[in-house]
Parts: sequence; structure tokens; C-alpha cells
Amino acid sequence: MINFLSLQHSRFLLVPMVLTLAACTSKPREVYATIPLVTASDVKPNKQALPPTFVSALNNPASTALTYKQYSITIAPTYVSALSYSCRQMIFNESNQASKTRIACEIPYKENDKLMKSWFLEHAITEADNNIDL
Repeated sequence: MINFLSLQHSRFLLVPMVLTLAACTSKPREVYATIPLVTASDVKPNKQALPPTFVSALNNPASTALTYKQYSITIAPTYVSALSYSCRQMIFNESNQASKTRIACEIPYKENDKLMKSWFLEHAITEADNNIDL
């Protein structure tokens, strides 16, 4: 058998291989967050709760459409927000107008030491001119 590497050179290859294997077998350091990214509040949101026609449709997971005033509203499935609120996307369609999208979330809060829950329209994360107010 022909030996291409001398004993002296093989030591130089052995050190990087051992370091590579050692780096691949060590676990990453554990990181703990000390500052929460989002925080929930027990205070009633400073916004108007949605009307009862919205509440009955939003509470029903099978509900996908709603009519309110001049709007024909498509309701998306429920998802959980970063604050653990139940939320649903609503697309408002008005005849001869561009559709507008809003998010409604069911937010728990305390009122007179009682735990309450109501649906509220959330503010858009990005600035847009297609915001809708009820």
C-alpha cells in the first residue's frame, strides 16, 4: 500500500478533524428571555366592542359570511394571536369599492371584578388607506 501522507503531515489533519467533530457534538447554549415581547392586560380595551350581529357570527367557527349595513363581510377561520386571543380576519366588500380587511379579536378583560370577553376590531399593523371603522 502506498502511503501518500507522512506521519508528520497526518498529525496536522488529525487536529482539525477532531475539532470539527467536537464542535458538531456539543449542544448550543440555552437562552432565556428576560423581557417579554408582548404582554396581555386585564384592562378593558379603549375601543368600542363589536355589535351583537358580529359577536354571534364571530363566536360560531362555522360562520364564514355576514351582512352588516352596506357591507358584505367574509369571515376567515379562527386563529390564535401572539397574546393568546381568538382572532378572525374579516374582509369587507362594498358594491363598486375595493375590499377592506380588518382583524377582530375576542379580548378578555376585568370589569367590576368580573372577567368579561368581547370582540374588538384591532388596529392595522401597517398604515393603509383601506382601514374601515364601524
